[in-house]
Amino acid sequence: TDECGNSSQTTATFTIEDTTPPVISVRPTPLSVECDGAGNLAQLQNWLDTQAGAEASDICGGVKWTNNFVSLSDDCGATGSATVTFTATDDCGNATTFNATFTIIDTTNPSIDTEAQDETVECDGAGNLAQLQSWLTRNGDAVASDVCGGVTWSNNFSGLSDDCGATGSTTVTFTATDDCGNFSQTTATFTIEDTASPIISTEASDITL
Repeated sequence: TDECGNSSQTTATFTIEDTTPPVISVRPTPLSVECDGAGNLAQLQNWLDTQAGAEASDICGGVKWTNNFVSLSDDCGATGSATVTFTATDDCGNATTFNATFTIIDTTNPSIDTEAQDETVECDGAGNLAQLQSWLTRNGDAVASDVCGGVTWSNNFSGLSDDCGATGSTTVTFTATDDCGNFSQTTATFTIEDTASPIISTEASDITL
């Protein structure tokens, strides 16, 4: 406006914009948990819900967290892992991302619920092979279990000792191994004994001279 009151106008716009992504003050933390055999769902969900412990802020508004978790990998037993991208997005759509990995591990040995049992059999003169094989196949009647998967049995039987007659014994270590290679052992002895007296097939005969 001039001194005589005449005026002209011009227009311009003042704009506040937000092009700055949120600031991550605490980065997501990887987490490894011991396998519970059921997917460790509560621990996984808590890790996801808390953004793996990450914290973010934005000077121009709030922050919303999202992640791209789909599923865990299928590893040994019920173990697995997932590398997850966590995204912090402000009200204007600016985003910051970080990765972290959730891992289910199995470091626990199988549980020997019933120890292997010694077995003693009467000598049959031929090595008692059927009874011995049955005992080995039954793992000496041992029972094992594992919370994170199945159990496979093996043993270190190599042969019987050479005792009197066709008797003998062997001390066998039975090994229960889980799907991830952890193992527990139990030991028992198979014994062939001879407690039967010889059979007199022909009685001694008197003789008179």
